[in-house]
Amino acid sequence: MAALVIVGPAAVGLLTGLHRLAPTPTPAAFAAISALCALVVGLWRREHDWTATVVACATFVLTDLPYPLYVMTFSVTRRRRWAPAVVAMALLLLWPMHQTLFEPVTDAGRLFEFETSLPANGINGLVYWALAAVAPFVMGLAKNSLEDVSAERERHAAQSAERQQRLRESTLRERSLTERARLASMMHDGVGHHVSVMVTTAGAISVDAAATESIRRRCEQIADVGRQAIGQLGEVLDVLAAPAEADGAVARFGLGDIADLVRDYRSLGVEVAYSADGTTGACGPATEDLCYRVVRESLTNVLRHADVPRADIRLTHADDRVRLTVTSPLPPRDRPSLPGTGRGLRLLAEEAALAGGSLDATPSGDVFVLRADLPAAPRGRDAEDPVGRSAS
Repeated sequence: MAALVIVGPAAVGLLTGLHRLAPTPTPAAFAAISALCALVVGLWRREHDWTATVVACATFVLTDLPYPLYVMTFSVTRRRRWAPAVVAMALLLLWPMHQTLFEPVTDAGRLFEFETSLPANGINGLVYWALAAVAPFVMGLAKNSLEDVSAERERHAAQSAERQQRLRESTLRERSLTERARLASMMHDGVGHHVSVMVTTAGAISVDAAATESIRRRCEQIADVGRQAIGQLGEVLDVLAAPAEADGAVARFGLGDIADLVRDYRSLGVEVAYSADGTTGACGPATEDLCYRVVRESLTNVLRHADVPRADIRLTHADDRVRLTVTSPLPPRDRPSLPGTGRGLRLLAEEAALAGGSLDATPSGDVFVLRADLPAAPRGRDAEDPVGRSAS
């Protein structure tokens, strides 16, 4: 738009000068050159601001054509180039004052004479030219101020979003600490006790003279596996009891680990179809870890409940969101299945909500559909260790 403001009057001046070349060659030639100078201003006002400012000043002095200098003043003010802005505004102020207060002896130096109803002499002329000279500068400052205000609003919005993200992470962290302490107590008092009873009973049978050799050997195996389980349970309790020190050692899974997980479940007889679209390098660590655990929980439930262990997993990334869909057949109502706690999906749904997403698992016809919609956090934002890492 600014270029049109300059090029338009300049083109008119150029055509006028060419029309006058024959009757008055010298003034018309200067007019054409001045118009070309205005074209130069329009093309160079950004890349070569000092050169364009000098050309605009010369055009104004020679032709009384102020439009290039108006636009030049606005342009350099917008880009906070104060030196050429001051020079341009000073000329706009001082040169008309000189012409208004001191009438020239001859008109030979003035190539254009514009007939206008605007005041040209006296106080009215000075006021008009002063306002006209200051207006481009003020408009540039106003434009800068509006952009600064807009940038400040965007900065505040970004800071507010970051504070909300930190609040969510803090809430997740606090919930994680509480859940860990509760799980440690439950596992120590419940699981640890029952496994110890199993190991003790199996050990007693293994040394019972009345038991057959085969039974004693199998009970010894049960006791050995139970002792290994108690040892691993102790390691888990150590991690749960000291989360602050153990956070760095807690495994965090990524999207690349899902393929290995699928391969493991295929080896157990589960038919798994897995596809991932647009997820490479698109998610933050916390989102990738949550996606992995949702898939793991889904495959565990398929193996535990489904009559025909089969699952279709689709992972997509679009519009800064990660969407995960797992479809599996519903088990027959009359078929017994391994019991579960029913807590796995509920804990994952709560964690997804805290992260700004959602997780929904509902039957649809003869299939069970799980849908997770999660935010793709910027890579490098490492949210606190999420809750609910144990499968139901």
